Amino acid sequence: MDQTLKEETKALLKELIDLMVNDSENLERTMKLLTDDCIWVIEPGVTEYHGSRELRAFVGTAMSGRKHDEQHKIEILNHFADNENICIEYTHSAVLTGEMTAGMRGTLKPGAARYCMTYHIKDGKFDRVHEYINSPSVWLSFLSPIALKYLHWQTMKKLSKTVNEEDESK
Repeated sequence: MDQTLKEETKALLKELIDLMVNDSENLERTMKLLTDDCIWVIEPGVTEYHGSRELRAFVGTAMSGRKHDEQHKIEILNHFADNENICIEYTHSAVLTGEMTAGMRGTLKPGAARYCMTYHIKDGKFDRVHEYINSPSVWLSFLSPIALKYLHWQTMKKLSKTVNEEDESK
């Protein structure tokens, strides 16, 4: 880690890496790192989520579609930071649960997808996240935008259901 980093930036980086590697299905722990007005942008497809309500639906939906075990996990390849930004490059393998993955079950093999996440820091939390997904596989490169659009559709459906339930409870 860079010696010029503030202690709070070092702590935030350590917490983020620990969350990604050891506890990536923990929605509450993830949400604690994001500001209420955080914006999350995903490429390919330029999908955006704004604010804690949308982010909670998106992150929860994404988490429900996969799980990790000893063979299927997040592996950090590289990271760097300054006191305003953190960037983490990683590979992500997972077991697809079929939930929120259009019924698809199977595994995402190690190295099948590479991610680069950039996080902008504001008041000790992240107020902007950019997620870039790349696959060395032509097949996965083709499927990624489709899968992300399906994930977005599922997220919006979940949000709509939540709004309807809130309206009915009033």
